[in-house]
Amino acid sequence: MSNVHPHGELHNPDTAHEATDINLRAIVSFAILLTVVTLTIQIAMFGLFHVFARMASARDQDVSPIATPADQAPSEPRLQTTPWADLKALRAEEFAYLHSYGWIDQQAGVAHLPIEKAEALLLQKGLPVRPGPVDPTEGTSIAATGESSGGRNLPAAGPARSGEAAPKPPQAVKPGGQHD
Repeated sequence: MSNVHPHGELHNPDTAHEATDINLRAIVSFAILLTVVTLTIQIAMFGLFHVFARMASARDQDVSPIATPADQAPSEPRLQTTPWADLKALRAEEFAYLHSYGWIDQQAGVAHLPIEKAEALLLQKGLPVRPGPVDPTEGTSIAATGESSGGRNLPAAGPARSGEAAPKPPQAVKPGGQHD
């Protein structure tokens, strides 16, 4: 086999590799110049921020004489810092109160008792009832049907008569004027 390329020889006389080395002096001088400029800018910024800090402290307003010193807590009321823990403690306190005995007014002999015991006593004794007859004009006088009125106005009526007997329907009149 031969090393001859079908399109001819692969050598270009106008192209060759770089024969000289890189300019090391230019690269080192650039790195030194870059370092000097960077350090100069850093020192200038450090000084500028000190100037800004002095200007800001000169413009600070005097502290109010009623302001709380830094080593003391502010006066009441304070912001709630742990609401979830406070709510948990409140719920535990409420639960303990609802399920325990204790005095409300010991002088008057008024105490509170557990909710289960109070419910049992209420079922045993019942609820207090208002003395005397019930006012007949109290409440509604129209029976509720659960249907919409459809915009119709219901006529006003007297007091409810749900306990009374229903009125008799009128009797039919025969021709001749006699009743059934």
